[in-house]
This record gives sequence, structure tokens and C-alpha cells, in this order.
Amino acid sequence: MEMHWIDWSILGALFAGLLWLLLYCRKFVRNTADFLAANRCAERYILAIASGIGAVGAISIIAFFELYYNAGFTPVWWTMLSGPVALIIAISGWVYYRRRETRTLTLAQFFEMRYSRNFRVFAGILMWISGLLNYGIFPAVSARFFLFYCGFPEYVRFCGVPVESYALLLTLFIGLGAAFACFGGQIAIMVTDFAQGMFCNVAFLILMVFFLYQFDWNDIFTTMAATAPAGKSLLNPFDTIANKDFSAFYFLIGIVAIFYTSGAWQGNMGYTGAAKTPHEAKMAALLGQWRGLIQGLLFMVIPICAYLIMNNAAFGDIAAPVRASLEHVEGAQLQKQLLVPMVLKQLLPVGLSGIFIAVMFAAMLSTDNTYMHSWGSIFIQDVVMPFRKRPFKPETHIRLLRLSILGVGAFAWLFSYFFRQTEYIMMWFAITGAVWLGGAGVVIIGGLYWKRGTTAAAWTALIIGSTIAVAGILIEKYEWLRPFDWMTREEGKFIWNGQIIYFGALVISTLSYIGISLAGRTRFNLDRMLHRGRYDTANEHIETGFKANRWLKMLGLTGEFTFTDRLLFYANIAWSAVWLAVFAAMTLYHVCVGISTAGWVLFWKIWVGISFVLGVGTTAWFLVGGSLNIRGLFRSLREVRSCDDDDGRVVDGRNAGEGEEA
Repeated sequence: MEMHWIDWSILGALFAGLLWLLLYCRKFVRNTADFLAANRCAERYILAIASGIGAVGAISIIAFFELYYNAGFTPVWWTMLSGPVALIIAISGWVYYRRRETRTLTLAQFFEMRYSRNFRVFAGILMWISGLLNYGIFPAVSARFFLFYCGFPEYVRFCGVPVESYALLLTLFIGLGAAFACFGGQIAIMVTDFAQGMFCNVAFLILMVFFLYQFDWNDIFTTMAATAPAGKSLLNPFDTIANKDFSAFYFLIGIVAIFYTSGAWQGNMGYTGAAKTPHEAKMAALLGQWRGLIQGLLFMVIPICAYLIMNNAAFGDIAAPVRASLEHVEGAQLQKQLLVPMVLKQLLPVGLSGIFIAVMFAAMLSTDNTYMHSWGSIFIQDVVMPFRKRPFKPETHIRLLRLSILGVGAFAWLFSYFFRQTEYIMMWFAITGAVWLGGAGVVIIGGLYWKRGTTAAAWTALIIGSTIAVAGILIEKYEWLRPFDWMTREEGKFIWNGQIIYFGALVISTLSYIGISLAGRTRFNLDRMLHRGRYDTANEHIETGFKANRWLKMLGLTGEFTFTDRLLFYANIAWSAVWLAVFAAMTLYHVCVGISTAGWVLFWKIWVGISFVLGVGTTAWFLVGGSLNIRGLFRSLREVRSCDDDDGRVVDGRNAGEGEEA
């Protein structure tokens, strides 16, 4: 179905609203702290909604489509194991609470406080390169989606000269992302991402209702059970061993990585430092456990419905034009990326198609501006600025940050235009992310939690982790680097995929950090770095009078929690505990007795129903809470003016612009 004027109107209205917000936010950018961290004025609902949509770009949505089309319901089962891990991270404030206590604007600024200036520069370069490569395919995937979904011609004439529509879309989308990042910095990014997040939450709910009532779910389950080959079940998570790319090991490694790399990836760097207090950052993480319910459900249901259409003869009238369209797409990997979107193009009626394209536009823009802002800022803050003896003037500093963001956009255009992707999107994320994440996790955790962590250990762990990851990328990409036949599996691919390469880098770098640190005698003053006790010059640790017992304190419940905070705390524990118990009970039953296909069908029906009902409630909840928070944000931005010296420099082991401790 072609795009109707009503569909274009929905997209146009969304863009007009975002443009108005961008222009309104410009006046609040006065110095570096405003541009990089929104002057640390963000409260919990804004952080949860804005950072959530900022991390879900159009490329991520298409990646989820790929994942669930190939693996069905089974990824959900294995990610239930990650629920307790995510809960522990959220309620304890694992990494991000202490990171916010440092009051640093970038992660590498914390590295200078904890390790050394040279290590800050090295880490900044490494995370910048990793981020650029990771982001490099974002615009490509987004542009190709819009090109095929909207039915744009391959070429258009510009001043009589034929120009590729793909190149024009790259220019448009990257230009928009750069404009939003440059004009208003983190303030504009956060406010517009918040608006896009609110829109998307409602849109997700509308689309979810359509898919739940459009199809007979018995047909879905019957088709999935009948067409999946042996060892690649789409319903039974214990029968997926033949799916080498998205097997149980893929998800188990991902669960380990959630804990290990918490707070390490800097694609949304501005949100990390934007929280009003460390406690607000913790509460945003707790809310984040609920924000994504309807979103995650929709991203699974859409490709599963697409699977039904493409594999059930009853839907041949929809599947036939999809197959015909994909025949004109070059490259098997691109065909896989476009399959589900092309099904939606044939399926969605007028209005809903406009809502879907607006969601994809919002997801694309929110991620593009967030990532360009992050990687552009990291280059100036952690690669250029440490070499200067004198600080930049605020206006000069912001100008350089904007130029760096434009540089990231230029790289993304060139990379997207010339690079040909051969991996699944999720695999590309894993491989390029490993360049930085392979050794970063232990460096961050050791620096924040272990007073014995040494600079030498940090250097060693990061170098080893990144070296293994880069070597894995090269061997994965070039078959001539594999001298032995056993190193290559079917279709000419390396025997280990990107996720396994990453896990190896993680383990070896961790062991090296611990071993070298234990050999030294360093004892670092963590309280000073974390602004605790007499070092809390900003008075950011506010007690409510609540006294938690020892066990609750161990779980992360502190005196900063209000009554409503505690209710949310207990709700998160209950939700995760229930699904962990379900996972354990069904796993035991499967091992001892076995679960039939009908049993798995019943379980997935119940899971979808519960998730949908809760998703409706949380959508309304976040609309109310977010609306209240956005008013408070603008009030704080008008009333609070940060120090111009708070620009990311470290002076004598402390952040520039900080007051003396008591």
C-alpha cells in the first residue's frame, strides 16, 4: 500500500512539534554543562522516557524484527534470566549511581580522576572509534528502510542531474540529527526525545491493539510449530541449538554483559550526567523496567505476524507482492532487514501506516541526535581538551563541540554510503561494541568499587580487551586470515560469531585487571571521588528519614527513598521474582517431564496477555509522570545557572569548578 496524504500529515505534524521544541530549548544553552548534561536538572520520568527512546533507533527496531523473525518467542524466554540481573542493577544503582556521584560530564573524565590523564585520552580515543564504527551503519539502515517503505524512486533529478534517493535521504536524516544535537545540545535532545517517547508510547499501544485483533493467534502458533526446522524452534527455547547466531549461548552471553558493561556504552552519554541527583538516576532506572513493556511486546509481535504472513498460504495475497519487491533488493542481508517492513507496507491501513512511519522517524531522529552528540562531545572533551593548558571560553567550547558533531555526521554519511554490511545488525553491534566494551567493564567497575584498582591494571585490561575484539573483527571479516579449515563454518563464516569473540575479550581483560591490581599496593580515596561525607559539596545525598534494615540496604533501599519510591522498589522485586520463579519451575518441569508444543503455546498466550494489560497501565502512568517532570525541568533551567568552570576538566584530581570540601 502506498503512503496516503493522511500518513504524511501524521509525520509532518510530529516533525513540526519537534522543531518548535528545538527552537524553544536553544535559549537555555549558556555554557558547557548545559550543552553536555542539561545542567544536571533532569528528573526520573524524563530520564526514563527520553533515554529509553534515545536508545531505540530505527536500526534497533529493524534489528529486533530480524531477531524475532528468525527466533520467534524463544529470545523472550532466555531474557527472563536477565530480569533479576537488570533488577539488581536498577535497585542497587550498580555503576550509574556512583558514576553520577562523581559529577563528571564524560566517562573518560572519571578515568582521569581515578587513573590518569593519559589513560583518559587513550580510553576516549578507543570509545570514540568504537562508537563511530557502531553508529556508522545507523543512517544506512534507516535510509534504506524509508527508501523502500515510502516507495521513493531510486533516482531523482536535481537541476537536470540524476541523484540517488538513498544519498539524499542519508543527507537529510544525518543533517536533521546534527541540527538537533548542535542547536540545543543535551537540553534539546532530552526534551525532543521525551516528546518522541511520549508519542511512541501511545503509538505502540495503538499498533499493538491492531495486531492483537487482526490475526487469529492459533494460526500464528500453528504456523510457527509446523514450519520451523528441527533445532530452530520458534516456540520451544530448549530446541534452538541449530540456530547458531541466535542460540541460547547468544542470550546467556548477553545477560553476563548486562552486568559487566552497565554504564560502559556511551551512546547516550548526555543522559548519564543529566540526572538532578544520583538518587534520581536510580529511580529512572527503576522506572525503565516498566517503560519498555508495550514497546518490547510490539517489537516481538510485529515480526511474528510477518512470519505468519510469509509462511502461511492463506496470506499469499500479501506475501506475493512482498517477495516480488524483495527480488529487486540487492544483497541477502538487506533483504532480511527489509522483509518485515515490506510486510507492514502491504498490511497496515491508512493512518496506521502513518503512525508506524512516524514511530520509525522518531526512533531514528532520537538515536541519531543522541549518538552524534555523544561521540562528537567525547572527541572534544576526552581527546582534544586534556592537552590544553588553558580552559576554553564557554562560547568557543560549545562551537568546537558543534563542529565535532558535524564531523561525526560527515563520517556517518561516508560510512553508510560506501560500507556493505554482511552481518546481522545485532552481530554488528556486538562486534563493534567489543572494540571498547571488551575491556571497559572491569576498568569502570574496578575504578568505582575497588580502592586497589591500579592505573597499570586499567591500561592492561583495556588494551587486551580491545586487541582481542579487533582481531576478532578482522578474522570474522576476512577469510584469508584463517589459516586452518576448522576456523571456518558454513557459508564461509568464522567459527565464532561476534558475541563469542566479545565474551572472550571480557573474561581475559577481567583476569588481567584483577591480577595486576593485586600485585600493587595502591589505596585510592573513593569517598573524595564520589563526593561522600565531607566531600559532598553539592549536597546531593538527601535523606528522607526512612531507616531500612540491613537486608534492605543490601538490596539498595537507602534513606533517600520516599514512600512512593519504596512502593516502586517492591513492585520491581515482585515482578522479577515472579518471572524468575516461572522460569525455574518450567525449566525443571521440562528437564524432568518435558513440555509439549501445546504447553508452550499456552504459556506464550498468557505472557502476551499479561504484558499487554500492564503495558496499557504503564503507558498512562508515564504520560502523567512525564508531563509533571517536564514542567519542573524548564523551571529548573530558568532558575539554576551552573558554573562556567564546570566544563569537564580535572584539576588536582577534582572536577574543575567544584567547591572545597568541609
